[in-house]
Amino acid sequence: MELSIPSTWPNNEYSRYVKTGFHSWHIQRLGKSGGKKILFIHGTGSSCHSWSKLAEFLLSQYEILLIDLPGHGFSDLPAPNKSSLREIVNGSMDLLEKINFSPDLIVGHSAGAAIAVILSEKMKVSNGAMCINAAFGEFPGLAGVMFPIFAKIIAVVPYSSDILASLSKNNERTEKLIANTGSKISKENLEYYKMLFSNPKHVKGTLKLMAEWDLSEFLADLKNFNSNIKFLVGEMDKTVPISVSKKWSKQVPNGHYIEICGAGHLAHEEQPRDVSQSIKDQLSI
Repeated sequence: MELSIPSTWPNNEYSRYVKTGFHSWHIQRLGKSGGKKILFIHGTGSSCHSWSKLAEFLLSQYEILLIDLPGHGFSDLPAPNKSSLREIVNGSMDLLEKINFSPDLIVGHSAGAAIAVILSEKMKVSNGAMCINAAFGEFPGLAGVMFPIFAKIIAVVPYSSDILASLSKNNERTEKLIANTGSKISKENLEYYKMLFSNPKHVKGTLKLMAEWDLSEFLADLKNFNSNIKFLVGEMDKTVPISVSKKWSKQVPNGHYIEICGAGHLAHEEQPRDVSQSIKDQLSI
């Protein structure tokens, strides 16, 4: 079911729905036609709005594709067992083929970074992948067992997402959630997150992705990837330890590591100008 996009949503004039064999995607394609192409993939619980300020610094030179992951933002909820890393990668490739978008660079944030790297490797993307605060770690100890189980239970219990969404309508809860990432974002972007977390469909989609997410195979193969991978890290990230990106930047064959001072997990929302310059630098390689 295609949802109505609010008139206040960033870049809503570029929004469209694309149906593939996988499901119905909400995408935004904008920027300079004929320029180098950049695909942006947001993290868990976010949407394409997360890239709106960053995109402003790139529109005059590059063609940009923003997508809402399955069940996130305005994309449809996927079928059961279609929110795994493998399924989302395959679905993304179907989408890119259908709209004839062959990226020169793929930028992924947090969980979206794993999708970006695999797509870059599979599609032999010329300028590789940029991983912003890459969530390439596994939950340690008991949390590694209980968190996926909890997410799976919540995802299938009737009305659970409605209950969680109603709780999220409490503005203080959303503000605390964002603050816990170590980021200080604009009031405008905070309002977008409040809107997302008050939507039961978005909450359900977020829980489905968490329930089905498994990085074990990806992390086992990562050392063998040949793509040019830049790890961009907010030094104040409270969601993913910066040691994760430091480690992997040394272990992948073509890894690079850059820290952004004063930024947290949502570094691209806090310092879009600096992040855009890193993107331009990678596209010039």
